[in-house]
Amino acid sequence: MMKTLTNIETPFHQKFGIPRQPLLVREAWGKMVFPKENFYVEAFRGIEKFSHLWLIFQFHSFKEEKVSSLVSPPRFDGQKKLGVFATRSPFRPNHMGLSVVEFDRLEVKQNSIELWVRGVDLLNGTPIYDIKPYIPYCDSIPDARAEMFEEKPKMHEVIWEVEAPPEKAMIEKVIAMDPRPGHYKFLDREHAILIADWNVKFRLVKETFVIHGVEKNPALT
Repeated sequence: MMKTLTNIETPFHQKFGIPRQPLLVREAWGKMVFPKENFYVEAFRGIEKFSHLWLIFQFHSFKEEKVSSLVSPPRFDGQKKLGVFATRSPFRPNHMGLSVVEFDRLEVKQNSIELWVRGVDLLNGTPIYDIKPYIPYCDSIPDARAEMFEEKPKMHEVIWEVEAPPEKAMIEKVIAMDPRPGHYKFLDREHAILIADWNVKFRLVKETFVIHGVEKNPALT
């Protein structure tokens, strides 16, 4: 059995609203805390020389024992299925995932070591199994093909009808990329998303997302 190094802390306390790919929302921070032991003190030596890191993790919130070989990627709105190995669906045979994130800083404290990253697409509490440096000359392939997923997500305009919290930029980017599930996109309804400590209510008006409610979530304060 693989050993979990730590569990990452992120602003995302529910699956709804997590960016569908890493690095789409730079403001989405992640913090990993490690004991200040000789192993970790030495294991992080030189990590600041890399701008980006690979995180190997587990999709721990998916408990289904049976995994389907066909899945419906969100961008197809449930109208098309692909093989699980041709998608980045979290419903995977071994529930394993891989994300590239931006290195922010390493803080060595009295009793712990904290690794901070940016651009995460992970649920709060996700188990981290390994950390590796991103190396551009071999990890980036300029002429690689991805015929069905080459276009970046469409960014919608976002309007605030209420006072925005300090996490305004992160919340705007998450909602601008339209986090709604495919089967809800054709319904005129209100949605609520939990980001950081905030419960944010919004709806789509024509092609613009209107945020009309923001309140502290008492369960996270």
